[in-house]
Amino acid sequence: MMKPLKMLLAAALPLTLLSACGNNSETAAPVESPKTEAVSTTAPATSAQPEATSITAPMEFPKPIGKYTVGRTQMDFKYTASDQSERDLTALFFYPADSNEGKPAAEYAFPEFQALRDELLVKLGAPAGAEVLFNPNFKTWVYEDLALSGKEKQYPVIFYVHGAGAYPQQGTLYAQDLASSGYIVVSIGHPGSGVYKLKDGRTAGMSESFMDDLVKYGMEAATLTTPQLVTEKLGEEEALKTSRQLTSAPEAVKFAKYANLQSEDVSSVADRLYELNTGDIESMFKNKLQLDPGIGIFGHSFGGTTAALVSRDDDRFVGAVNLDGNMLGALDSDLKKPFLQLGTVLAYNTNAFLLESNSRDTYFAIIDNVVHADFSDSLFTATGTSARGTRDALDQRNIITTYTKAFFDNYLLKQATDLDSLTFDGVEMIKKP
Repeated sequence: MMKPLKMLLAAALPLTLLSACGNNSETAAPVESPKTEAVSTTAPATSAQPEATSITAPMEFPKPIGKYTVGRTQMDFKYTASDQSERDLTALFFYPADSNEGKPAAEYAFPEFQALRDELLVKLGAPAGAEVLFNPNFKTWVYEDLALSGKEKQYPVIFYVHGAGAYPQQGTLYAQDLASSGYIVVSIGHPGSGVYKLKDGRTAGMSESFMDDLVKYGMEAATLTTPQLVTEKLGEEEALKTSRQLTSAPEAVKFAKYANLQSEDVSSVADRLYELNTGDIESMFKNKLQLDPGIGIFGHSFGGTTAALVSRDDDRFVGAVNLDGNMLGALDSDLKKPFLQLGTVLAYNTNAFLLESNSRDTYFAIIDNVVHADFSDSLFTATGTSARGTRDALDQRNIITTYTKAFFDNYLLKQATDLDSLTFDGVEMIKKP
C-alpha cells in the first residue's frame, strides 16, 4: 500500500508534502562547495518531472552572502489557539553578529530528528531508516547564542515558515543569507504539522490527524493534477479556472485549517516580539527590533501557504514571499499586501487566481528546470542519491536569495529596489498590476 500512496503524494503534493513525510524532495544551492547532491522525490521521476540528476552531496552550506556573522538562539512559547488547543512553540532566531566568538559552528538540526521521522514513516506503513535526511556532522555557518551586533540601532524582522511535516531548521540556507545581510529571521516549530525539539528536551512530530488529512488531501489532489499542469504554463483563463478548482476541492478546503493554525502560531510569536523589544521578556533583543513599519514573512511549500495567510490577516505584516507553495485557505483573497511567488510552472497553474484577486503588487517568477525540492535547503543536507531538477544549484540559490532579499528591501525597508529589473536565464516574471 505504501508504494502507491507515495506515488500519489508525489504527484499531488509537490506544493505541500515535505521532507518528514517520505523521501525528501527539497533542494537548495551551493555557492563555494562542489555540486550538491540531488534530493529524492516521494516517487520515481516521470515524464512530467524534470530529468533527474545525481550529484555529490557537500558537507556544508555555502558561505552566507552578507557582512555579518550569523548567530542563532532558541526561545519557547506557549499560547491557546482559536480551537482551544494549548500549543507549545519553539522559535529559532537567526540574527546579525560581529564575531563567532571562537565558538564552533552550530549543528544543523537536533539529533533526534531521524528517529522522529522514522516513527512517522512507520505510521504510514514505510520501513524505518529508509533514508537519512542529513549527516549529523553537516556544517552550518551559524553560531549559538552570540552577542547581537551593535553596528545598527535596530534590525528588521522576517519570519520563515517551514513546509508540512518539516522542521524549523529547514530554511537555514536563506535564514543565513538574510541574517548575514542585517535581518533577524524567526523560524517556528509548528505543533502537529512539524517536527522539532523544545529547549527543555521534549520533541514533537506530526499528529496522526494531520497525517491522515494530508493523505486524504494528497489522494484528492492526485485525481486533479495532470502531467500538463506540472510541465506546461496554462493560458491565463485556463490557469484561473484550474487554480480555483484545485483550491476549492473539498479535502483542500479541509486541509487549509492547518495553515490557519500555523498562521496563528506566527501571530502569537509576533506578539512576543513586542515584549522582547520592550524588555518585558528578557533577551538580547531589548530595543533592537525594528517593528515599524512592520514585519516580513516567507515560507516554503505549506509554509508559503501560511505566509500568505499571515500577510492577509495580520496588519503588522507588510507582505509575503511564497516559495513554491499553494494558496489553500486564500481562494480569491485580496491580500491587500505585496506578494511574491517563486515557483515551478505548477505553482503558477495552482495559484493564478491571485493575479486577479490581489489588489497590491503581485509577482510570479516561474523558474524552469527545477522541482519543488529545489526551493529549500535539503539540496545541501540530503544524503544518498535522489532526484531533483537540472538547474545548477548555485544558480537556484542565487535566484531565491536575490528575489527574496530584494522584495523585503523594497517593501519592508522602503529601499528603492526594482524587482522588475532582476533577470535570470530561464525565469519568467509575471507582474500585476
